[in-house]
Amino acid sequence: MGAFTYLVTDYLNQPQALAITLSILIGSVTLISQFLIEFEQRLAAVEQSVQSNALSMKNSMRDSFSKINEATDLFARVEASPLPTDLVTQLVRDATQIATDSPPLVYDFFTQEITRTSDVLRKLGRGGEVTYDGEDRDWLLGLTRHARIGIDAISLTLVDRGLWTSEIGQRYLQVQHSAVERGAVVRRIFVIDRPSDGIDPEVREACEAQSRIGIRVRLLDRTRIPATLRVFGLGFIVFDDLLSYEIIAPAPLEDTARSTIAETRLSLLPTRVRDHARIYRELWELASEMPTPVR
Repeated sequence: MGAFTYLVTDYLNQPQALAITLSILIGSVTLISQFLIEFEQRLAAVEQSVQSNALSMKNSMRDSFSKINEATDLFARVEASPLPTDLVTQLVRDATQIATDSPPLVYDFFTQEITRTSDVLRKLGRGGEVTYDGEDRDWLLGLTRHARIGIDAISLTLVDRGLWTSEIGQRYLQVQHSAVERGAVVRRIFVIDRPSDGIDPEVREACEAQSRIGIRVRLLDRTRIPATLRVFGLGFIVFDDLLSYEIIAPAPLEDTARSTIAETRLSLLPTRVRDHARIYRELWELASEMPTPVR
């Protein structure tokens, strides 16, 4: 731009000093203008970058505070829980022990168990129901081990055939005996399918064994069960009049076979527990003491 100005002034026969001065002046103004334009562009870019970084930092801080608040809320819930605080924190601590390089099989199994446990705690914690596909031993033994008031159980021949001589059956008897010793009232109704054939030796032996350890035992002829009660599944146990343990078992294909347990259900629903407790009281009144064998 300065050279162009010099040529113009020289063409117009202006003094040499004026031409040089104007060239320098206009060139300087042009240079300063370009510098200011570039400076403004760079300043705008810096401002945009600062705003972007500030927004990113703001979001990061918000997420961090949100995590802190969530952790604080979770810890407060742990402290307020009726469960022992150390027990809950130990569960969380143990859940983090899986190694990052664990095989997929181990990782998937850990995830499945955590999910299952979480599902049980969530549903029962809200006073609902939880189901398990098949037969669950841990629930049965655990509830019996911790019952404080009473256990009202119904034993169905098709379901319990062979149970009392099995390993799980013996462990079940042991924890029932412990329940009796700590003051819980344990009652069991054995439902007899074919009373005309007499009492099955296995059932008689089970009744005698349980009576010896303090369990109150009665026998019930299935045909005496009112039609109004037959519509209900009778394979249940009521613990402390607070929780119902129920098994769903289809009839076996053969009379001599033990029925397969398709599903186990735990329920804290007040209506369901009350229904089972009421049904049990009615069946207990219909049942009778085991007759003394004729010698």
